[in-house]
Amino acid sequence: MNEREFMAGMSELDQLASLDYHKSLNAVLEGLPAADARKQLERLIGVTLKLPFAIPESLPTPSSYSHAHRGWNLDEQKFGAPGIDSTWQYRTLEAIWHEPENINQFCSLLDLARDAHFERGFFGYFARSLQKYICGDDQIKKQIKKSVEEGKAAGFDVKMFSPAQLVQAGGLTLGSYLVVHIPILGFAGAPVIAGLVLLLYTVGVDAFCSWVKDTADSERH
Repeated sequence: MNEREFMAGMSELDQLASLDYHKSLNAVLEGLPAADARKQLERLIGVTLKLPFAIPESLPTPSSYSHAHRGWNLDEQKFGAPGIDSTWQYRTLEAIWHEPENINQFCSLLDLARDAHFERGFFGYFARSLQKYICGDDQIKKQIKKSVEEGKAAGFDVKMFSPAQLVQAGGLTLGSYLVVHIPILGFAGAPVIAGLVLLLYTVGVDAFCSWVKDTADSERH
């Protein structure tokens, strides 16, 4: 991943934030507590994964979970559309589906998408694919913590966020490192990678891993 791709990914997330939350990505991070900003960021990443398979719809009232003004209705027919299997979203979800815990549960990629259903469900499957690397590999976890700590020590403040500042704070370097060391990110598009880096800078790796574990545990029960 290069700087142009990283910045383009951030720009796409910002445009989605403007349409879905009626405010910029910067305003999302500046105006919300970390836990709520995390929810909105996670959902935006989920939207980018779901985008080719869904139709946006204005909501009569904002979502109680994320305060989004739009929902994304899954369109199952799009899974069979010509060329859909060449999109990075399809390839990413296909890689997630082929993981042992998923392919033993779902007989098709569409079945997995039906189970994910909501934007945050798409993010949830993606996050659990990251878990064994970000949370289970001590070297990767240590590198993330080091990058975030060095970025903050250099003056990066999530509540005064800009894409250029995130690059200067080591965000691009961290994103490139994660792409090399986490196989699923080799399929993912720039908005997902940039969004993941921003999420890690926003909440930290420990909070991310705690959330993924709690979510997985609650689903098992």
